[in-house]
Amino acid sequence: MPEEIEQSWRRSVSHHVNPTGGPHILGEIDPDSAILRAAGRILDQWQDNLTDTRMALFLADEEGRIVSRRIIDAQDTRTLDNAYAAEGFVFSEKALGTNGLGTPIEGRGVVFVRGTEHFNDALAQLACAGAPIKHPITGRIVGSLSIASHVDAASPLMVSMARQAGHQIAEALELMADSRNLELARTYRRFQSSKNPVLVMNSETVMTDLPALAHFDAESHAYLWEMLRRHQWDQDKVQLELPLLGTEAVIRRLGRPGQDAIFALEFTRPAGAEGAGPETARTPQKADAPGLREVLNGLSSRQARTTTSYSALQQQISKAAALDGLIRVMGGPGVGKRHQSSKWLRQRAGRQPDTFTSDELTSDASAWTRMQAALAEGRGVIVEGKTVPDGLLERLITFARAGAPGAHPGARVILTQRPTGWEGQGEEVPGLPVPVYVPSLGDVREELPEIIREVSAELFPGVQAPRFSPAALQCLFAWRWPGNVGELARLLAALRHSAGNGLVETKDLPTAMRQTSLPSLSRYEQSERDAIVSALAEAEGNKSRAAEILGIGRTTMYRKMRSLKINADERMILPGA
Repeated sequence: MPEEIEQSWRRSVSHHVNPTGGPHILGEIDPDSAILRAAGRILDQWQDNLTDTRMALFLADEEGRIVSRRIIDAQDTRTLDNAYAAEGFVFSEKALGTNGLGTPIEGRGVVFVRGTEHFNDALAQLACAGAPIKHPITGRIVGSLSIASHVDAASPLMVSMARQAGHQIAEALELMADSRNLELARTYRRFQSSKNPVLVMNSETVMTDLPALAHFDAESHAYLWEMLRRHQWDQDKVQLELPLLGTEAVIRRLGRPGQDAIFALEFTRPAGAEGAGPETARTPQKADAPGLREVLNGLSSRQARTTTSYSALQQQISKAAALDGLIRVMGGPGVGKRHQSSKWLRQRAGRQPDTFTSDELTSDASAWTRMQAALAEGRGVIVEGKTVPDGLLERLITFARAGAPGAHPGARVILTQRPTGWEGQGEEVPGLPVPVYVPSLGDVREELPEIIREVSAELFPGVQAPRFSPAALQCLFAWRWPGNVGELARLLAALRHSAGNGLVETKDLPTAMRQTSLPSLSRYEQSERDAIVSALAEAEGNKSRAAEILGIGRTTMYRKMRSLKINADERMILPGA
């Protein structure tokens, strides 16, 4: 018995396969699956070439499920049906034991199984030569092809034919593959021989080995891609230290700039190792561009972070409150100044604070009396002022220092205002309380995943924060957030109703936000894309009907949809977009 057959039988026994049992059916077959599209023409050719034989062709997917059966002689139909060798049935090794479809997938090699070498009794009349189909990019086994005949008509040539047909299908998969992913695969293979862990990425895909994979997730990919694509590169190779990962990374920018950009990270040696000084960890940077050292250290700190810049504000307000008098909270519109102030006062005083405006204090003298009463009752006071005249600011400082006799110590006066003058540039003004600055969401985008969880927890206590797909998260990273945290809160509330507890994809985001994920198209491509999208809308998503509306074949329709990224909502932003 050949060694590969013996090993397969041992596996079959260890899996407790029943030699008299039949296979099961696994769901519906997708006629537009990649392996069927790649194999269709090749199976047609082989079927024509085998016209005068009593052979049959079988194509299985990675689960071992038969997705296509080509019978040359109709006399063989009943024999194959009796063996359940038909489309939809699973012929994996774990389901049926040693056979010509499941064993090539499990053993990753060509096999020739004759008669009783089959583990399942129902296949004993057949001889099957099978070959695995390896994906040209990932190297994964994505299916298998088998040529079968009656055991009495078997020929050793069946092995060569199965091997050749399997190679042809793999080549067809390569021709169908996105050229950018092919280039990514070639790049990964180029660096894979390195003795160090390697990670290679483009806008949509990450290829890596297990040591590097331990440090990356969907959030890391989205964040890192966004930072690298926005970086103004002075050279195509830099070496940086990553303290959290305990290693250094050599980062290379490969491929042509723009949508073909590829970044390769090679993790070289432990951080702090002898010889890894500042000279090897720095590279000249433009004055207005963030350094890659800061980018990747930011990634490391993001992975280690348990608090965000917004949650840290509560500690900063407490620090400012250590001095008696007015507490000032400063930031742009929508950053959450009032929310942070109100949260701090509620936690300290245990009651909802009263809110006043600077215009109200200027025009209504009784407002000062009401503020005094609020402090006396231990509620705390928030004064909102877009612009605060100097006279009013001085009076507020005096008022806050005086306080209210016997008031709760947490009942303080907080002034929220927008940055102006020297303070708008981060400078302290003598004689004024040092303000607590609330950053804009755009300034702390690297903290976005944590901020989303934090804001969601406040909006929907006890409910799990929404999960974003990598491409949807990439859209959030790229968005400018003109409405700051207020805009994020409104988005999360809207997604709560539209997406529920499911995965948030780019199609769930507002139109303007998801537009950033579209590739750059020529005028002709854009008009073609618009026509297909319009036809799909008219056909209510039915692709065949949309193809009829446009007067094109269904195959052409699918090809154009793939090339124009229609319905490919989960795409990353291309460099320079």
